[in-house]
Amino acid sequence: MSELNLQHLKKIYDGGVVAVHDFNIDIKDGEFIVIVGPSGCGKSTSLRMIAGLEEISEGKALLDGKDITNAASKNRDMAMVFQNYALYAHMTIYQNMAFSLMLRKVDKQEIHRKVMAVASMLNLDEQLNKKPKQLSGGQRQRVALGRALVRTPKIFLFDEPLSNLDAKLRVKMRREIKILHQKLNATMIYVTHDQIEALTLADRIVVMSMGHVQQIGTPLQIYSDPNNKFVASFVGNPPMNFFYGKISSDGNKFVCDDFSFRLDAKRKRLLSGHVNKEVILGVRPEHFVPKGDLIAKVGIVEHLGAHTLFNCTINKARAKIKFEKWLDYKENDEIEFSFNQDLICFFDKSSEERIR
Repeated sequence: MSELNLQHLKKIYDGGVVAVHDFNIDIKDGEFIVIVGPSGCGKSTSLRMIAGLEEISEGKALLDGKDITNAASKNRDMAMVFQNYALYAHMTIYQNMAFSLMLRKVDKQEIHRKVMAVASMLNLDEQLNKKPKQLSGGQRQRVALGRALVRTPKIFLFDEPLSNLDAKLRVKMRREIKILHQKLNATMIYVTHDQIEALTLADRIVVMSMGHVQQIGTPLQIYSDPNNKFVASFVGNPPMNFFYGKISSDGNKFVCDDFSFRLDAKRKRLLSGHVNKEVILGVRPEHFVPKGDLIAKVGIVEHLGAHTLFNCTINKARAKIKFEKWLDYKENDEIEFSFNQDLICFFDKSSEERIR
């Protein structure tokens, strides 16, 4: 059992700079949590507070009910995999993987058993006598993983472990980490700025911006039911389209400078409190319907096999529209469309919070 409860964590640096505000989450045993956000949002600082590498300014951290808020990092029974591998260049791969166990004065036979078992799991059997410089980036990242695995910690922590790898290798390692989690059923906390890693790896995602947790939810919840404009814009590729307008005085239409459309009954009820007020319409590229009374003018067309992405203008408003299938529209063609109103989002213009 490895449950982690983070209660109102806050990090304040010298000069009163707050890097993390009021971070709260209960992480279940065996859960894979991914913390995602842009550079400087506080995600790595949060991970380092969990690891004990940064002091917690305010709040509590409980591991299996035990308060570890002020515990030294070596006493937290956590293993961390870093972005830059942090391997010892003068040691062999075997020695790198065994090092933490040797420091703990584990029996040599037990060390050998654990290293060989993990090396076999990670396909590193043939590399154990080599030095790190003789290995590829992917192999070195496997060694960093192996060094964490041999310790059998209560929690695994990953700080952007794949960001130094090329795109193809990153996809492969992502799959390997996912398989590893399924095999071990271990509690893992993973920090990344890559939304694809977050969506494909996580049981739950924590989205952060400017030190604040914006939303916690499953990948599907984060993608399809964002709490605010930031979450909606950060998660999704291509990103969500946003149109600034208002609800008509009779409450029947969304109206902006470039187009308007009639709201269905459900959207009317949703927006009844925003009549004649400014709102933001959010539409994912795949939530356009290829029929209707609105017109988009085609710009650049990107054929992507299973679907086609159009960079369009709706009068002067720019929009990305994605339709299934390979469609042979060309530049300056016109597409008739409407919106899938069951899936579009509306946000309050001043707060940028979702209107629910």
